[in-house]
Amino acid sequence: MITWHEEKRLDVPIEEAWHIFDHDRLQRLIPGVVQHEVIERKPEVVGSTYRQTYMQGNRLETYIVTDLAYRNEQDFKQNTIGFTLAKIFKLEMTFTLKRLDETSCQLIYTGKNEGANFVGRSLLSLGGERETEKIVQELLRRVEQEANQLRT
Repeated sequence: MITWHEEKRLDVPIEEAWHIFDHDRLQRLIPGVVQHEVIERKPEVVGSTYRQTYMQGNRLETYIVTDLAYRNEQDFKQNTIGFTLAKIFKLEMTFTLKRLDETSCQLIYTGKNEGANFVGRSLLSLGGERETEKIVQELLRRVEQEANQLRT
């Protein structure tokens, strides 16, 4: 299993930063997502499901994303999602925002990627950590770019 925990200060108010993660902006954060559609939206968000299609090289992968946890408070916002990719990897990611002051917040991005079977565990042990680190850093870079655009 591969885990990560990254933190980054965003110089935008927490409410504006929260909108960076809106469903209609998802493709800006993860360009490989070619389709994202709501299957079921629950009133309390937890348990909501989405069908997502991701382009990996020349191959399209479709999977179901589920909201596992959700909090939307004035000074603290958090969303945890989970999905199984290609029946090989089980991923869980949490995006947390904590208000620092009126104009900034702290982004905490944590997650885990574990093999769903022998093949997945083997692939992760053969360099999955480097690839995951690259993906995590790229996502953080895009979040920061989106936050910077909100400031201008």
